[in-house]
Parts: sequence; C-alpha cells; structure tokens
Amino acid sequence: MQPDGNCSDSQIRVKHLSVCFLRRLHDISASIYNDALLGGVIRPDEMEDEIQRYFMAKKSGLQDVYSYYAEQWDYYYRVVAASDADFLPMLQRTRSAFSRLYAPIELDVVYYIEQLVAYSREEERWQSLRKHFTQKWKNLLDGRERTYQMRHIEELCKDYYRMVAANAEMLQNMGGRGEGVSPRLAWLQLTQSPELRIKIRQLSQVMRKNRIVRELNEVLGRKQADEQRLYRAMQGAVPVAMLRSATHSDIVGITDGNNLNALLPIEYCYMSDDKLESIFYRRYAEKKLAVFDAVSRQTEFIEASSFQGHDLQKRAKHGPFVVCVDTSASMEGERELLSKAIVLSLALIADKLRRPCRVVLFSDQTEVIELNNLYTDLPLLESFLCNAFHGGSDMSCAMKESVEALMHEDFRYADLLWLSDFEMPSLSPVWIQYIDELKQKGMRLYAVCFGHRAEVSYIRQSDRVWTVD
Repeated sequence: MQPDGNCSDSQIRVKHLSVCFLRRLHDISASIYNDALLGGVIRPDEMEDEIQRYFMAKKSGLQDVYSYYAEQWDYYYRVVAASDADFLPMLQRTRSAFSRLYAPIELDVVYYIEQLVAYSREEERWQSLRKHFTQKWKNLLDGRERTYQMRHIEELCKDYYRMVAANAEMLQNMGGRGEGVSPRLAWLQLTQSPELRIKIRQLSQVMRKNRIVRELNEVLGRKQADEQRLYRAMQGAVPVAMLRSATHSDIVGITDGNNLNALLPIEYCYMSDDKLESIFYRRYAEKKLAVFDAVSRQTEFIEASSFQGHDLQKRAKHGPFVVCVDTSASMEGERELLSKAIVLSLALIADKLRRPCRVVLFSDQTEVIELNNLYTDLPLLESFLCNAFHGGSDMSCAMKESVEALMHEDFRYADLLWLSDFEMPSLSPVWIQYIDELKQKGMRLYAVCFGHRAEVSYIRQSDRVWTVD
C-alpha cells in the first residue's frame, strides 16, 4: 500500500476493492437466483443489470474502506524511506503508538528498539533487525487491512443479500394456485411504478381467466407451428457451410479443409519447397489441409430462386408480433381491459420467444410502441395500460403503420393481430391487396372482434377470428 499522495496507486487499490465487491455480489446473485435463472424467470443480463445498479449505489463506500488504514500506511512508507540515522529515532518517538496498536506477541517494538540501540548501524545485525521489523510490520498491516476490507465488503453486501433473498422468495411463490402474476412478470415489474404494478396485477387476473387470451397464447406462442411455417417458406434454400473470422478462444480443435485463414503453420512448410509445393495444391483442392476448427463455423442458407439471386441470408427466425389496438371511446370498459390483457400477454410471449413486438395504437391518432426487450421496454407500455381509451376510430393510419412494418425484411413471417370492434369504414381494395401479398409471403392475420356490428371486410381477411360478446 502506498501513501495517499500516490493517486494512481490509490485508484488501483480502490479498483481492486471494486472487483472484490462485484465478485461477492455475483456470488450472492448466482447462488440465490439459481432456480430462477434455470427456469428462465430471470436472464443473466438482467441479473447483471441489477448487480450493477446496486454496485453503483454503494461503491462510494469503498473509498472509506480503503482510507481507513491510509494513515498507518503513510507512516510505514515514511519509516521505510528514512535513512539509517533517522530510522531508530522515528521508532522511539512512536513507541507508545506501536504499543497501543500491536500486542507484543504481534510486533514487540520495545524489543527491536533495545536491540537496535545495542548494535552499530554499520553492523549486519543492525541492518537485519531493521529489515525484519519493517517486513513484519508490513505483513501485519496487510493482514489487518485485508480482514477489515473483506468484513466491510460483507457489510455492504448485507442489504443486497436481503433484497435478493426477498425477490427469490417472492418469485418462488408467484403464479401458484392460479392467482397473482406469473414469476416472469413479477420479476419484470419489480422496478416499475406503483401505478403500473397495480394495473399489471389486475390484468394478470384477466390473462389467467379469459379463454381468448389463453387461445391466443396457444396459437401465437406455438413454436412447432412456426417452425413448420418457416420450413415451407424456406423451400428452395440451399445450406452453405461458412467459417467466420475466429478469435483464439473460438478455436476448438483441428480438422481438414482448405480455409487459408485457419491454416496450421506446419502446412506452410510445403510452400517453402519447390518439390512439396504441388502436394500443397493437391491437398488444397481435396480440402485435406490441416486447419483450425472454430465454433464460428455455421450453416447459412442461400436462395436457389432467381428472385434472390446469390444473396446470402441468415437462417429464418420466428417473426415478430404486430398488434393493432383500437383505443377509441367505443372500446372503453370491459373491452379496454381485455385488449390491454391481450397486449400484455403477447408482450410476454414475444419476450419468451425473443420475438420483437410492435404495438400500433389507433383512435383519432396513431401511436407505435416498439418492444424488443421487455425487461427494459416495459415502461413504454405504462401509458397505454394505465390510461383510459378515448376518441374516434381511424384504421387507415394503423394499416399504413402495420403494412409498412410487415413489408420490411426484419418483419418477414410476422403475425398480425387486430383488436377492435371494427365499427368503421370497410377496407379499401388497396389495403386488401397489400394484405393478400403479405399473407402469400407467410404472414398470418388474426382478429379479436368486440361486438356484433363489425365491418365484414376485416373479418374476411383474417385467418382466425375470436368474437367477444
């Protein structure tokens, strides 16, 4: 430990304490949240976010922990740097302080002073006594400071331990007996406003009890059906093996091939000899060169269709959800409550399947909410979930928003859901044509119809319709 005047060393020491503090927080989280992590209730990056929030709130206390022994270290280095002529007088002046800080069995300063007085500074014994004293003093300071720091890091972790333990117990008790919010939703709402948490609890009851919500969960969250649909959409694609650039940690072994970027050094020996060069080229043509094998080797798909040319595209993923919600005054009351429950339920499905979710709210005006990560994006739903529906109905802007999104490459194989009473003008032929084209590309269209006076053009375009009495 250097004196406080050495700023760089002070920063290094505090950084070391920060590492110890963070490691302890990670140990606590990993241990207590183990079941929740394995069950998918909490994700590792979300746990890390919680750790970092707590760390940032408490890290200022690390400076106090570091500074506790700073004065003693400062004097230690002054004594170490002192000349032989000043060394003994410095010990004699601070004799009482040493006796107060250390028991004789730990560091008997009186003994060392008596021995140093008995010998000349030029003698080897005197130099040996000085060296032995300073080393023993340093070891004592190191041990005491380390014990003090670890004890106080544990003190800083106590509140975190209590918080994590309470969260884990709460998550374990959630969702039982068909009551309350699901464990995942309970975790997501922990850092939200009281108003949003109250609303989520109310909507969770609807999500559990309503038949339409359950059926939408089954239809839109059915992974096997999605995979079959994607398989049909990918017909005509040819698998191509690729090896991307790999880091050293990416290498998993040695294999045969002809990737020159992954060539073993031994293979270059063939190129250095004219007689062996032809062997190198033959092995290259036969893909029998010794090369590093890497995790980054993966299969991609290239369209055999002439429409895509030779563009390489990634393996198709599950498409996003696009939900158009009628937030006009005619949807208030029970319709509004069910609509909000459906949106929240679909947001959870999208979160579980790692599918983006775009929510298009329309009445007199249109608002778009993008949900890519519910852990960070849940607050974006607060205004929609907590405020009442009002205004008129204008489906044209919502159609424009949803169609433009579905035409985008990232929204291929999306599911489109309409939530409305559909008491509005009929779909124009232009929108019907757009919808037909999107359905041919793999889009599925569903509708939840509130009431019995719906415009039939919307119903006819839907692959499946749920009617709410």
